Amino acid sequence: MATSLESRAAYFVFIAVLGMLTAVAPLSIDMYLPAMPGLARQFDVDAAYVQYSLSLFFVGLAAGQLTYGPLSDRYGRLPILYFGLSLYLLASIACALSDSVGMLIVSRAVQGFGAAAGPVMSRAIVRDRFHGSKAASVMSFVVMVMATAPLLAPIIGGLVLKLAAWQGIFWLLCFYSFLCLIALAVLLGESHAHERRTRDRSLGAQYLGYLSLLKRGPVALFLLCGGLMFGALFSYVAASSFVYIDQFGVDESLFGFYFGANVFAMLVGTATNGRLVMYFGYRALLGVAVLNTLVCSFVLLATTFSGFGGFWGVAIPLFFLLSTVGVAGANTVAGLLDMAPDAAGAASALFGVVQFSCGAIATWLVGLLGGDAAAMAIVMCLASAGSTLAYILLRLLTSASADPG
Repeated sequence: MATSLESRAAYFVFIAVLGMLTAVAPLSIDMYLPAMPGLARQFDVDAAYVQYSLSLFFVGLAAGQLTYGPLSDRYGRLPILYFGLSLYLLASIACALSDSVGMLIVSRAVQGFGAAAGPVMSRAIVRDRFHGSKAASVMSFVVMVMATAPLLAPIIGGLVLKLAAWQGIFWLLCFYSFLCLIALAVLLGESHAHERRTRDRSLGAQYLGYLSLLKRGPVALFLLCGGLMFGALFSYVAASSFVYIDQFGVDESLFGFYFGANVFAMLVGTATNGRLVMYFGYRALLGVAVLNTLVCSFVLLATTFSGFGGFWGVAIPLFFLLSTVGVAGANTVAGLLDMAPDAAGAASALFGVVQFSCGAIATWLVGLLGGDAAAMAIVMCLASAGSTLAYILLRLLTSASADPG
């Protein structure tokens, strides 16, 4: 599998470093979740205002990925990673020093812009080295490594809140970004060869290349399908702490374990995808993921509004729904990059833009609708229905033959 790497050990280091870089964003999101209800009380604002700090983080992630893609196709992947991680480190310091919810929201937006370098460059690096179903398999293992971040992050965040104030969470993120810079310098080489860089075109032309990518029907549908699936995920992320802590009375220190159970479901689903995709192809498994999300979201809607099962009526559908979100992400990325092998950085950036734009809209909608389990279920149903429609159109537009690679 690691044909372009010197050894199997180097391959595992490669996966681990990419997972570590990709984990910057989910760590920044999920470690912060247990603190959100307390922040609303400390700053004496509605829960929606604290959720907006999450929405603005997603906006920063989207804007950063839109910016970084063409730059990396022109100048290489490593310079973008160094810039993004350094900016993230400075913004994390500003978050820790925030004395108002307004300063925190602005700092989180800048932090998101810096964090964007990790996921967009990791996807592009995978496409630099692999393609087709093999790229989907590698991406699955990167996502699996990355998924340990949201598995542990809320648990760590809850423990930090027991030992220190919420600012300690951001100081810990500063330390993590410093470790990422060290790993980047020591363990990861440049994957985008000089002869493949797009210096024959102006940067303006490269940014306009986004429009040409969107004109490719399958590209737009892959983006929409994957982006809406992540919209369903981020509606859960935005509402989870308020649902568990405020609505169902879960202690802040225990929140991470409930949240982690759903992340574990994602981890298992993504790991399984990494094995099965080589046999069934990414399009078929993407369809399975989309269908599962659609069915589970409507079950969740029914149990939430009927009150059936109480806490477990919400928790069980969420567990099965989230088990295939990572499957959708890995297979969407593989399909998207197969449709744009000539612009892997730009295509990867577009995926991040759509993914986190959907996340920003979903978190905003959840806050607008009240931030509770009912709001989460409604947004999940809307997102999964849209994703299913995009997948159906994608299958109608493209050949039903075996996946490439």
